[in-house]
This record gives sequence, structure tokens and C-alpha cells, in this order.
Amino acid sequence: MENAVKHIHIENLLGKYTLDWSPNPDVNILVGINGSGKSTLLRKIDAYFNNKIEDGEIQIDPNIKEKLRCLLINTFDVSVRDKKQLRTKESPLDLILRELLFATGKKSIERSFVNYRLRATDSSENKLINNKIDALKELINQLFSKTNKRIWIKSNEIVFETSDQEVIQLEQLSSGEKQLLIILFTVFLTEEQPFFLLVDEPEISLHIEWQEKLIDVIRELNPNCQLIIATHSPSIFGDGWGDKIFFMEDLMV
Repeated sequence: MENAVKHIHIENLLGKYTLDWSPNPDVNILVGINGSGKSTLLRKIDAYFNNKIEDGEIQIDPNIKEKLRCLLINTFDVSVRDKKQLRTKESPLDLILRELLFATGKKSIERSFVNYRLRATDSSENKLINNKIDALKELINQLFSKTNKRIWIKSNEIVFETSDQEVIQLEQLSSGEKQLLIILFTVFLTEEQPFFLLVDEPEISLHIEWQEKLIDVIRELNPNCQLIIATHSPSIFGDGWGDKIFFMEDLMV
């Protein structure tokens, strides 16, 4: 891809290492032991693209920074907090998912599903948007068939229905189901535009079958994204992505 990060250079990663890396333009899978710097690297890249870090701390072609948007999806820490707050009415995962879908909360986000659907009121985009939403629903239903659920997108709500026709609200879904939805809707809302997509340890709480399909699903939703996934799970890269693996210890000196 023309709009892709071709090289990353970081001094003093983890306080003592120099990282030089030329990532693939499509899929990159970072593996390494806990503490090897995978999550730190993703956070530094995200901070650079979103102007939260001094340019000298990480070196990436500044021209590509102007052309490529960057998103970091990290539901691992949230999932851990989620398990500690099971008695609360709305967990951190619930809040993230509702913000993503309905632009609720104090900081409504630019890319939300409700704002995307509102564009369908423009007759010129109506058919295209509805077709894309139908394709997303079909994809979600294929994945959620594992748990015998189907998604229903209504005028002002999104619910699931079981094979017994029991209605399931978003907050009633499992942590793994919520995490999967956060990933799917986040990627969907990039609208197939060139994106630098960073995903940190997505395997937490996900079914093995979902882990195996994750990269293919992300690429289906946005074939124009440059993807970096940090993971411990062989299931993420076991289905034909083995040649996209990078070991953190090989990138640092």
C-alpha cells in the first residue's frame, strides 16, 4: 500500500533498547514474553500519530503521518477492570461500546455508529450505507452463531436475540462478546480508509474460533488498513499468517 508506515525507529525503548523495524504494509503480528515491550511500542506509535509525544522519541516518516490516521484498540486492561466491577450496572466495556455505537457520554466521538447511520438520510448515500450495514450484520451473525445469537439493529437501539427468541441487551453480553463488537465496529467505522490499526492482546476472553478468524475479519472490514497485532495466542496467527510474525527481541538491540 502506498499509504503505509515503512520504518519505525525508537531510542530508549523500555529505557535501554533501540528499535529498528520495517513493518509489512498489510499485517504484522508482534509476539514476545510479558514485559518485552509489545504494548509499550503500540502506545508510543499511537501517541506519535495523535500528537501526544515529542517527535524525537519515535521516528516515522512525517509525510505519512499527515496521510494516515492511527487507532489503538486495547480492551485487555478494560476487560480486567470489567471483571472487578461485575456488580456495577455499567462496566468499562459497556461504556466503551455504548460510546462507540451511540456517541453517549461526556466525550462523544467523531466516528460513532449512530452518526454513520444518520448519513443514510442523505439520499445519495442511503443505498451504500444500508448495504454496508447489512454486510456488517451478516458478518456479526456468522460470528455470533457460535453463541446462538443474532443482532438486531433498530432505529435507536442494538440488541441481540437468542435462538429461543430471548432478547439480550448489550450489557448482558459476555466480556468476550463485547470485546469482539468493539473491534468489529471500530474497524467498520474506518470506512475502508487507509488506517494504521494497532490491536493489543485481542485474544483476552475471545473464543478460540474468533481468535482464528480475527485477522481475516479485520481485513474484510478494511482491506486498506495496515495492521499490527500484539498477541500471546498462536490461534491469532495459526490460520495462514505465520509469515507475518515479528519477535520483539529480534527488533531491538
